[in-house]
Amino acid sequence: MATFASMVTGCTEELEPRVDSDLVESDRLQLGRVHVVLEPVDTDGWEVVEGLEVTARFAFVRGLDEDFVRARIDMPVLAHQILRPSDCGISDQLAATSESEIDAAEPRELFLVDAGDLSVRLPDARLDVPLSLVPDLLPYMTGVEYVYYGDHIPTPADDGALLVEASGSQSGDLSPFRVEGDIPEPLELTVSDADLAELMEDALVLRWRPGHDNGVDNTVTVRLTPLLGDEPVGDELTCVLQDQGASRLDLGKLRALGLPTFADGLRIEASRLSSRSFDAGTFTNAELVIERRDRIAVPLR
Repeated sequence: MATFASMVTGCTEELEPRVDSDLVESDRLQLGRVHVVLEPVDTDGWEVVEGLEVTARFAFVRGLDEDFVRARIDMPVLAHQILRPSDCGISDQLAATSESEIDAAEPRELFLVDAGDLSVRLPDARLDVPLSLVPDLLPYMTGVEYVYYGDHIPTPADDGALLVEASGSQSGDLSPFRVEGDIPEPLELTVSDADLAELMEDALVLRWRPGHDNGVDNTVTVRLTPLLGDEPVGDELTCVLQDQGASRLDLGKLRALGLPTFADGLRIEASRLSSRSFDAGTFTNAELVIERRDRIAVPLR
């Protein structure tokens, strides 16, 4: 069994989330997501491990714009739900950043609901995700969130599954739930010398281990951070690519989106995701998102 190190954000006082039954009964919007991220970590030995991040938030909302709420609780619409395969965009513009948050005629409420004890089970590891009060950013934003950062877990098998269980809130706002999702296969992102030679033709060629055709999304999300030396410059770009094991991006089009001509490198992060929806009592259409990441740095000169 791997050991884990966790970090809890927010306050550490005894948690007693406020119950607002009127809000639950008259809510206009519910948003829920458990987001699990696995990514490579650098090790000095032969141990094959990955880092793990888990966040979970369940929100009852009224009097607020959905885009505004998604931005405030870090629950953006997934890139592959916005971009078509082979399309790219500026990451900040794809994220929900609307500032039209308030309908002055309505009470404003953003209540993040307690889901009780929440745990994540992987094939060779189990962890309890800690609960914390949300940061006091807005006067009408209250409740709790779940945040976990783990150092090392055994790398799951390609056909592994992940189980999330929650005991439900004591107030009954969120029922107990149990939801299982598939862990995406590792990407093994690479760029060969021959691929780098394509830069002379204004082409960025990326290769990765192709995934199984699951008949659902079959895409890979790639985030490109321009670098000057080791420092980021310009805007991060996001592209959605068909999960076919390779792609050829036009640098001219990327420059038209804002890739600086003076950038001398790119930090590339690729993600393969699986997702499914689930219900927890009256809380419907919550998401379980499982993301497998890989990264590589590529010189542009």
